[in-house]
Amino acid sequence: MSENNRQGKFIDGYIGAVNRVAALLARTGLSPSVFTIAGLLLACAAGFFLWTGHLFTGGVLLFLGGLFDSVDGAVARISGKATKFGALLDSTLDRYSEFAVFLGFYGYLGHSYACFVDFFQVMAIVALIGSVMVSYVRARSEGLGISCSVGFWQRPERVIALGTASIITGALNPVLISLSYNYLHDFFIKLIIIILAVGANITAVKRLFHGRAVLRERGSR
Repeated sequence: MSENNRQGKFIDGYIGAVNRVAALLARTGLSPSVFTIAGLLLACAAGFFLWTGHLFTGGVLLFLGGLFDSVDGAVARISGKATKFGALLDSTLDRYSEFAVFLGFYGYLGHSYACFVDFFQVMAIVALIGSVMVSYVRARSEGLGISCSVGFWQRPERVIALGTASIITGALNPVLISLSYNYLHDFFIKLIIIILAVGANITAVKRLFHGRAVLRERGSR
């Protein structure tokens, strides 16, 4: 992960915490794939709780799933158990995890009391597309020998944003509903979904143009 693309102390703190946890988990002797699979299971559980409206629980599980997803690669490096198949498995299950989480948000937004339900569900789909494309463009670029980690909305940033929004919304919604402030219902989740729908796709396009610039420098087409 390039330090130039880690913006803010919060993100740096998250990455530092991941490395410390990975160092501890590496001592267990477990295969990194165990943590990869655990990350997927936690993401699926998060998606289920989000869909059913248990936002606080879903947000906590989203953070835990993101943590396991982040530590598997670090555990592999620290323990010397990194393999090409492990990297392939990690990338594949990451995409399934994202589908599960965004499916949870899609289902939850469909139960929303507020207006423009269809619009926000479409935004969730667009955010999912952007999230997948951010990873795809990077993977395809690296397959061409191009380092491509530019842009802000990488997976850790997305997990932090969605997890935080879920926990805050889950804590505030009962209060807002009791006060009849329905216009603020799900405000934080909807705001983050829109930001991701725009930001993740911008990051994907930015990576695409970065790849083109590198290829041109090399004299390739």
